[in-house]
Amino acid sequence: MSNGIIAADPVRSAFREYYFKRAEMIEPPSDIEKREFGYMQFGGRGMARHLSFRTTGELIATLITQVPSDVYCSNALYRFPTLPMQEKQWLGADLIFDIDGKDLHLPCVSSHSYHCCASCGHVSAPSEDEYSVCNVCGSNKDERIVIPCGKCIEGSKREAMRLHEFLMTDLGIDKLNIHIYFSGNNGFHFHIQDDSYRPLDSQARSDLVGYLMGIGLLVESIGIRKSPGSDNSFVKFPKSGLQAGWRRRVADKLRIDTTSAMRLTNIVKEIGGYSAFKSELEKMTRELGVRIDPQVTTDIHRVFRMPGTLNSKSGLAKVKVRDIESFDGFSDACLLGDAKVKVKLKVPAKVRLRGENYNISKETAELPAYAATYFICKGLALAI
Repeated sequence: MSNGIIAADPVRSAFREYYFKRAEMIEPPSDIEKREFGYMQFGGRGMARHLSFRTTGELIATLITQVPSDVYCSNALYRFPTLPMQEKQWLGADLIFDIDGKDLHLPCVSSHSYHCCASCGHVSAPSEDEYSVCNVCGSNKDERIVIPCGKCIEGSKREAMRLHEFLMTDLGIDKLNIHIYFSGNNGFHFHIQDDSYRPLDSQARSDLVGYLMGIGLLVESIGIRKSPGSDNSFVKFPKSGLQAGWRRRVADKLRIDTTSAMRLTNIVKEIGGYSAFKSELEKMTRELGVRIDPQVTTDIHRVFRMPGTLNSKSGLAKVKVRDIESFDGFSDACLLGDAKVKVKLKVPAKVRLRGENYNISKETAELPAYAATYFICKGLALAI
């Protein structure tokens, strides 16, 4: 399976070597003793949770000895992190945002998506046609395996830059308190290191998500008022103007300012009146907003992939991003060793790692560990 835990010795060996040689990459959270940790193991099912570490050294020792496939840490702080959830005594939670390439629904995805049959494991090459049934067993259930292309990564980066701008300009969060990480697969995680956000409950975080995603903006906030008893409207701009936040974004999109009452009136008429403009505004704000995973932000008890650890869906690391525009996850986060590993490809596949193109059309190939691990973790190859 593409997204399951891979039971392959070369992969586990590569992960062990990483945690042994790259311990400096591990970035434990602040207040480590108040966090809940969890991890998954190769070949195992379910997550070992409710774990606690007192020091970074203790955590790294566990990674080296246990060699987990994935490592997680709570965004929340607890008085008793090892106890059952209802007994932990929640003390607050860091604010976290997740941008995942799969949520962008980019048109290029079908051209580099493989289909893995959920019944027999047969993998089909990318095709523009809609998946129907497996060519081997006839099952209609499949798992999609995506190798992100350059367009996917650029799409995620654009979304990350948009979120960064929202956080600084609209929420006023200091740039130094916004920590951006590549997820290790196809997206970015934002960790907000600002104590003022820690007490927020799920509803308050949901309100933040709604604002960032452009949900629920009132037409009145940009100056459109409904005429009593009809679907007609009139313009009365807010006294505070259209210079900030969503008002500025919508005004820029419509190319209006507070001197454009007649222009805005005509725009509303052309669209079809108050109700039609309201619907159009909802579409507009969703397009201008940030596409983030709401559940990640609103869940105040979530365990989240820990910075510096490896992602079993790719073998790439979750690493800090210093500059979004120049960042290249397939190079900057590709940190496994280069010992040779022989693999059997289930289907011809290609990826670019560390500046090298790996376009494998033969059934077997000998690849550097980082490339072999990528194909194995994606479910496109087996170690032999």
